[in-house]
Amino acid sequence: MRFGFGAVLAVCGALSAQAEEATMIVLDASGSMWGQIDGVNKIVIARDVVRETLPAAAVRGPLGLVSYGHNRKGDCSDIEVLVPPGAGTAGAIAASVDAINPKGKTPLSDAVQRAAQAMGHEENKATVVLVTDGLETCGADPCALARALETSGVDFTAHVVGFGLSKKDGAAVSCLASETGGRYFEADNQGELAAALSLAVAQEITQETVIEEPPQVEPKHNLQINVQLSPDSPPLENGEIDKLALDLITAEGRAKNIGYSPVMAIKAEAGSYTLRAKYAGGEVEVPVEIEQFDITHATLVLDAGVVNFKAVPLAPDLVRPDILSWRVTNVETGARQERYVPELRSVFRAGTYEVIAIPGRKDRIAPPPQIVEIVAGEVTTGTVDMPHGGLRIDNVSETGARLPDHFIRFALWSAKDDGSADRMIVGLNGTRDALLSLPGDYVLVAEDWGIARRKLSQPITIAPGALTTLRIVMPADEAAPLQVVE
Repeated sequence: MRFGFGAVLAVCGALSAQAEEATMIVLDASGSMWGQIDGVNKIVIARDVVRETLPAAAVRGPLGLVSYGHNRKGDCSDIEVLVPPGAGTAGAIAASVDAINPKGKTPLSDAVQRAAQAMGHEENKATVVLVTDGLETCGADPCALARALETSGVDFTAHVVGFGLSKKDGAAVSCLASETGGRYFEADNQGELAAALSLAVAQEITQETVIEEPPQVEPKHNLQINVQLSPDSPPLENGEIDKLALDLITAEGRAKNIGYSPVMAIKAEAGSYTLRAKYAGGEVEVPVEIEQFDITHATLVLDAGVVNFKAVPLAPDLVRPDILSWRVTNVETGARQERYVPELRSVFRAGTYEVIAIPGRKDRIAPPPQIVEIVAGEVTTGTVDMPHGGLRIDNVSETGARLPDHFIRFALWSAKDDGSADRMIVGLNGTRDALLSLPGDYVLVAEDWGIARRKLSQPITIAPGALTTLRIVMPADEAAPLQVVE
């Protein structure tokens, strides 16, 4: 049910005085409260609205606060009475709400029961006002709880504010209110949340209370999308994930790309769709039902984790930190992905991976991989060693003059046990810049590109983290061989 502030004021003027009774606000602090409405996190909106409502609520009688999901991920027992019901608690409640950091699940039924117990509902008149943006996720039955509280309480009432809930989800949780003589309110923005709390916390509400319905207006965006790494992690923010693509697929199977950000709000025709997210190493789909006059909130859970790795070269002076090749290979599937970034900070599907860092962007002998276990919803940090050494070539004429690069072509070959060349690792193409490679024994092959086509093979050893320098001399006599002066 939606309503504006004008309707609230009209109703409040007609309400009767309320006898003093204890009231507990039960505030949802599950991970989904990091979702956004009109570009603002729901928890931020809730903090502002609770703070604005407190002065009027405190006049009514003893007031307290219960929250859930704000301490630990994935823990259904994460329920806490932050402020016991009492007089003069407005300041303590405001401070507690401001400090809430959503993290976990939605044990809303047990949280309502905890609030009822804190007020001694079996002996005292008590009211609970639940603000939730999601359904029960811990296996309890809110409808059964409502019936039990109504039976055991002296005068127990629960009001429920569905903050950004669809009509279908709102109907599933509204029984907490209807079974106890309370009211269920829909709130899809800050103004509607403020109006709902103003009525539910500060005024007397009965089933006969009439709230004027405003004309239905189509929202600017009717599909709000958030992406999470795991069911218990907060929604990702823009810029936190790369290689992400979102598609909206019609019932007939037509797919349309709608963007590349983990936080999105779009306008779509009413109907049944499938929302799909593709990212590095994974893909996930969820069904969505979009309505013309309602806002559908969809959450895509990637089952992914963040990898944050740095490369540690033994020869930092030889490695350009801005040109690194990262190879990340899924051990189970064999799928390999490449990243060309100074540091590896990417999102990958949960699983076991081999991670390798290679200087430059050419295919060279790779060092042994580091095994990394990526856990959904977690950030895995670490370092990858780069034991590469360097080889610098200086090609000169017999007189000592430096020759242009194109006079001699170089190639580095792996060495057999007998010292002969096995296979080419990389060609230098005449450059005198340092070449990085893994430590070990190699054969340097140099070839004169002139008419004589002189060629030499020189065994060399590249030491870890060290720079080896060779000078190759081209004699003026074309019959004379190339020479190496170390």
